[in-house]
Amino acid sequence: MDQLVLDLAPTPLPAFDNFVAERNREIITALTHHTDERFIYLWGEPGSGKTHLLQAWIAHAETLGRASIYLDGQYGPLPDFAREASFIAVDHVDDLAPDDQIALFSIYNSLKESGEGRLLMAGRQPPMALAVRDDLRTRLGWGLVFEVKALSDDDKLAALNAHAAERQLAIPEDVFRYLLTHWRRDLTSLIEMLDILDRYSLALRRPITVPLVKNVLQTTRADS
Repeated sequence: MDQLVLDLAPTPLPAFDNFVAERNREIITALTHHTDERFIYLWGEPGSGKTHLLQAWIAHAETLGRASIYLDGQYGPLPDFAREASFIAVDHVDDLAPDDQIALFSIYNSLKESGEGRLLMAGRQPPMALAVRDDLRTRLGWGLVFEVKALSDDDKLAALNAHAAERQLAIPEDVFRYLLTHWRRDLTSLIEMLDILDRYSLALRRPITVPLVKNVLQTTRADS
C-alpha cells in the first residue's frame, strides 16, 4: 500500500479548464481576456482556489509566449530577476516579509511606470484588511479586486461526480461524501484522491468503496 501511494499520487497541473468556476466566472474572464487593467488582486479563504488561479494564469501566459513567473510569499525572498518577467504572479502577499513587501511595492511601481506587463496577486483578506505596509496596501487596491468564492459542498459533489463520469468510474455517492468529511476539502486534492483510488482499485482488483477509501487515507496520512 505504501509503495502504491508513492507511485500513484499524481500532481495535476493547474489550468483554467480544470477550475470549477460556477461562482467565479467573472474572475476567469478577467484573467483570460485582454483588458486595460494590468493589476489584479484576488482574495478569499484558504482552499478557495487562489493558488490554482495564479498558477493557471502563469501557464496561460506561457502558452502566449510571455515571460512569466509565479512567486509565493510563504517561501521568499522575492528574487530580483522577477522584474524581467512581463507576467508576474505573487501568492500569499499577506505572508511577505518586510523586505519583500518593499520589493513588491517596487515591482508594482516599475510595471505601472513602464506601461507594460501584468501583475496578479493574492491574499487571504481584501486589500484594506491586510497587515502589510500602508503604501503596498494602497497599491493592492488600485487595480481590479475580486473575492474568490469557495465552492459549496454541493458544487464539490457535482464536480466529483462529473470527474468520475468522465473517467468512467463507478463510485457510490457515500464515497464522495466520506471524502468531503475525511480528506482535504479543496477540489484539486479531492479529484487527485479520486484518481489515486481509481488506480488502487485496479491494482488491488477491488471496487471503490468507503472501506477502501479508509485504507488509502490511513496510508496516505501515515506517509505524509
